[in-house]
Amino acid sequence: MTNAVGKEIKKHPKRSILTSVLLFTLLIALIEALRLQIWVSVLTIVVISALIFLPMIIGKWSKIDIPIVLEIFSVLFIYATLFLGELKNYYVKFWWWDILVHTSSALMFGLIGFIILYVLYKTGKIKTNPKTIAMFAFAFALSIGALWEIVEFSMDRYIGTTMQGNSLKDTMLDLIVDSLGALFSAVMGYLYLKNESGIVVKPVVKEFKKDNPKFFPKKKSK
Repeated sequence: MTNAVGKEIKKHPKRSILTSVLLFTLLIALIEALRLQIWVSVLTIVVISALIFLPMIIGKWSKIDIPIVLEIFSVLFIYATLFLGELKNYYVKFWWWDILVHTSSALMFGLIGFIILYVLYKTGKIKTNPKTIAMFAFAFALSIGALWEIVEFSMDRYIGTTMQGNSLKDTMLDLIVDSLGALFSAVMGYLYLKNESGIVVKPVVKEFKKDNPKFFPKKKSK
C-alpha cells in the first residue's frame, strides 16, 4: 500500500501536491464544522473528500492513464463547486463564480467525450467522421451539465443547499454556459481531427496517446 502511494506521488507530483493541499483545507473545515455541530457541512465535506479521489479511482479501475490535466481539472471542479461554491458561499460572494465553474466543467467534459469517441475511432471500433465526433463531444458535455442540474436540484430539495439559487433563470443560465463550453471543446476537437490543431485538445490528446500506447499501436512497416 505504501509503495503504491509512493509510486503514485512520484508519477504525478503536481496532482499529489494539489490533492494534499485541498484535503488539508477540507480537514480544517471539517474540524470547524464538527466544533459548531453543523452536520450538513460535515456530510458535504466528507463527500467532497471522497469525490476528490474519484478520477484516480476511475483511472485505476479502467486501467486507463487519464491525462493529468483532466485529473487536476476534475479535482478542482469538485472543490470549486461543492466546497468553495456551496459551503464558502462563493456563488453568493462572486456573481461570476457559477459561470466560471460551469464553463470550465463543460470544457472538461467536452474533452472527455471527444477522447472517448476518438479512441473508438482510431482503434477501428466505430466508423465515423470528424463532424460526428465533434457533435458527440458537444452532446456528451451538455448531457453531463443537465445531469449536474438534477444533482443540484436534489441537493437543494433534500439536503437544504441553495446550489440553484431557487431560480429557473439560474438553471437556464447554467445550461447556456454549459452549451458554450461544450461548443468550444467540440470545435477544437473537430479542428484537431482535420489538421491536428486546436488549442487545449491537442496537448491533452498528445498526453493521452503517450500514456496509453495500447490504444494506438504502431503500424507495422511492410
